[in-house]
Amino acid sequence: MVSNCTQGTCLNGSVSLDHWPCPAPKPVVCANNFAPIKVLDDDGCCSHYECQCICYGWGDPHYVTFDGTYYGLQGNCSYWLVKEISPTYNFSVMIDDDFCGAADGLSCPQSITVFYKSYNIFITQKEINSAFQNQISVNGWHVSPAYQNGDFRITTTGIDTVLVIPKIGAKITFAGLIFSITLPYSTFGNNTWGQCGTCDNNRTDDCMLPSGKIDASCPNMAHEWHTDSNCQQPPPTPTTTPTPDTCNTSICEIIESSVFEACHKVVDYRPFVEACEFDVCHMHINHVGCISLKTYAEVCALAGVCIDWRSSTKGLCVHTCPLPKVYEPCGPPVEPTCDSWYNQKFISTVNEFRAMDTVEMEGCFCPSGTILLSSASDECVPTCEICRVANGKWKEANATWTEGCKACICEEDTLQVTCRNMSCPAPPPVSCEEPGQVKVTHTVGCCQEDKCECDVKQCSGVVPSCPVGYTLHTTVGVCCSNHSCEPIPGVCVFKHRQYQVGDSVPMTSCEKCLCSPRINASSLQNIIECQPLQCDAHCPVGYEYQLSPTQCCGQCVQVGCVVALPNSTHALKPGTIWSPAWNPCVKFECVKIGNHFITVEAKTVCPAYDPAECIPGTETVAPDGCCHTCIHRGQPCSVGSTAVTVESQGCHSKEVVNVTSCAGACGTFTFYSNKMRALQHTCSCCQEVVTSERQIQLSCSDSTEISYSYTHIEACACLDTDCSVVRRGQNSSPVTKSRRRRR
Repeated sequence: MVSNCTQGTCLNGSVSLDHWPCPAPKPVVCANNFAPIKVLDDDGCCSHYECQCICYGWGDPHYVTFDGTYYGLQGNCSYWLVKEISPTYNFSVMIDDDFCGAADGLSCPQSITVFYKSYNIFITQKEINSAFQNQISVNGWHVSPAYQNGDFRITTTGIDTVLVIPKIGAKITFAGLIFSITLPYSTFGNNTWGQCGTCDNNRTDDCMLPSGKIDASCPNMAHEWHTDSNCQQPPPTPTTTPTPDTCNTSICEIIESSVFEACHKVVDYRPFVEACEFDVCHMHINHVGCISLKTYAEVCALAGVCIDWRSSTKGLCVHTCPLPKVYEPCGPPVEPTCDSWYNQKFISTVNEFRAMDTVEMEGCFCPSGTILLSSASDECVPTCEICRVANGKWKEANATWTEGCKACICEEDTLQVTCRNMSCPAPPPVSCEEPGQVKVTHTVGCCQEDKCECDVKQCSGVVPSCPVGYTLHTTVGVCCSNHSCEPIPGVCVFKHRQYQVGDSVPMTSCEKCLCSPRINASSLQNIIECQPLQCDAHCPVGYEYQLSPTQCCGQCVQVGCVVALPNSTHALKPGTIWSPAWNPCVKFECVKIGNHFITVEAKTVCPAYDPAECIPGTETVAPDGCCHTCIHRGQPCSVGSTAVTVESQGCHSKEVVNVTSCAGACGTFTFYSNKMRALQHTCSCCQEVVTSERQIQLSCSDSTEISYSYTHIEACACLDTDCSVVRRGQNSSPVTKSRRRRR
């Protein structure tokens, strides 16, 4: 070999150079189903095929080892993903899992830590302003991608974070619930263990325990790689096949659809479908299936196939980028910026870092027609022809602005900022005429300006006290509050009292006054309207209307007695007596005592009268038409009594007095005497034969009493008497009268 993989042959004194002969590389079948890659031999001239060691995990979580063994683990600890069996490069990877939902304790990756040489590279995601953002620290110090030192490079697309370590060919990606680790077989073959298994293209030893023994269960093996001895054993793996009617796995069908058809021949999709169905059916959230779709798309990207898959999920797996950036399914690992130094270091320079960071991945990028201003901002600009100013800001060419007292411009030719002192225009005249205003001079920017400002000391602080019917009205002026008393709508005022519309107002006793809805044009208060009081001059019987010298209306004054009967009312003047036509046995007399009118009622009590007991032709009626009398037939002479009220000198008995009388038939007859040759008359009269004197007390109207004596008949008998001719109509029976007072 001469150089550069050439060999020289000396023939006939001359040297001919030919390419170093290389045998055809032998085909290799990779246990993880990834296509083998061609790598150079140690001499750097010939090449051979070797398998890629790719381990990845996602969801709750699902693992695929370096050699392609799929298993699930529900852990709640920190675990070793990769450790060197024989420490050579001081390289290891640790993952931190935590329970993330579901009743059966499903867990999810929270962060990943890469140890290399003396570096501790920590990658996680945190929710900031309702969006998840990658957070990266190196040896405890926060760094922002793109970041590169002499040993490794960290880049991000806004979704995925990528760490490459060229010296050992390691590539680690992390996107929240998804991670992948790619190691070269030539460097790490047969020298890895941990949850990612042994990179030896042999699945039989993928479940190797820290003791070196092979466990039949990879989930059991995975727990043994905990970093903390106090870590508890995870719960048993839930059943992976739920009943058909409990979950909807349509999101998972996209993986085996034509959307991912270009990747089906490169990466086996079946573990991702199984994992997707497991996540959806155990967490009962459809969009959790997006994690399996993204993981499959990422593994496809590692295999060189970029898939636009989110647009086929009907918005279920949409990713929203911070404005103004937009989502792109296949973007560059490092987005170009207006920073030429940045572009030169991370994009243009072809080196070992650039060689490992060529895979297109999904992310958030500036829209077409714009470019990222800098890696430290999310600002997209239409052109890099800009002037940079303080605080990371920028101005387009020919843009003008002010800074302090200077006017600046971004010069188009040089893209440099030129600033000049500003000139101040003549200030306009200011007139401060509003109450409370004063003129004040301020420095605005670089120039002085006169302004009207408020000085509350110049305002009148007097607040008026409003009279009845007015309310305080306050208006806010430019500086001061103006107070005034304004009429209350719908109110009348009289003698410091308010009256609503329709209320009665007591202005005069001889008028009826009301608060009207009419408004006084000058006072703006409602007008009180009055009408003369209508007097009722109608008086009842026995009263007459008399005017009053002190009142607006007269009154009904009693001028006589009032006899109220069931069917009529009759007025009597004092000193008059009246009997109703239908009852002559009752007499009413009006007596005035002082200012009082007293009605005295007198009733005549008639003796018993039965026409059947009368001698026909002897019936008579008293002159006043009250009592009926007659001569009784054959009724013996006897004492009779009549209950009467005794009256004398305006006084009357307190109780009814039984006044006795003699009545009855006696032997009275006429016959013709032959001896006397004439009619002979024999007459006898029913008269008293025994009497006694009795005394009673009469009550007078002045509340005094007088004694009154009367004759009481004890016995009656028929006594002879002279007969005389009695003219018809002159004989009358005795009548006793009684009186009673009515008020």
